Amino acid sequence: FYAYSVCNVDKPDQDNWLRTTFIQRRPSASRVFVELQFIVRDCNSFDGASLTCKETFNLFASESDADVGTTFRKGQFRKVTTIAPDEITGRNELRINTETRVVENLSRKGFYLAFQDIGACIALLSVRVYYKTCPATVKSLASFSETVAGGENQALRKVSGACVENAVSEEPPRIYCTVDGEWVVPVSQCQCKPGYEEIEDTCQSECFFVFQAFLLLNLWYL
Repeated sequence: FYAYSVCNVDKPDQDNWLRTTFIQRRPSASRVFVELQFIVRDCNSFDGASLTCKETFNLFASESDADVGTTFRKGQFRKVTTIAPDEITGRNELRINTETRVVENLSRKGFYLAFQDIGACIALLSVRVYYKTCPATVKSLASFSETVAGGENQALRKVSGACVENAVSEEPPRIYCTVDGEWVVPVSQCQCKPGYEEIEDTCQSECFFVFQAFLLLNLWYL
């Protein structure tokens, strides 16, 4: 497999950077998740050859309204977090770590991620960036469109829906989408119109079922 790696543990004052390409942001997604797979070498496996060896690296982010190409300025990046492995790799074993971090309060058209090494022996295997949504659904005879989950400053995102066909409500149906992509607390439930019956989140005409019963009855006598 392919990997980005660095292992300058015998050299002091390391400041190595790796930056992603421009990542376009969906306008309503102010919060994204960054899943990393990586390997970190155990500093003790170098037999004390380096007193400056590290076992962590840093995650940074920078927003932009346009792709700046290969232009790179460290000062434009803000630190998101320090990444530490749950397991370190020794001489005769390989330990792959998977860690997920959150980048909050995004507001521009896109962003870059960057990874800073300050003296570790690491290999970055994969980077997956995603956001969470509440999927399109029908609840209590109301349909709701797919909605991007809110961010740190909006734990619950209020969403308005519409009653299914042949259903009505005194007020527009509403529901809330959580930061974890789950629907909660439906408000103003819809009800089937007179002459219709609720069948599996739809409103079916009662006349249809009377006709079906009449037809079956006649077939039975035939």
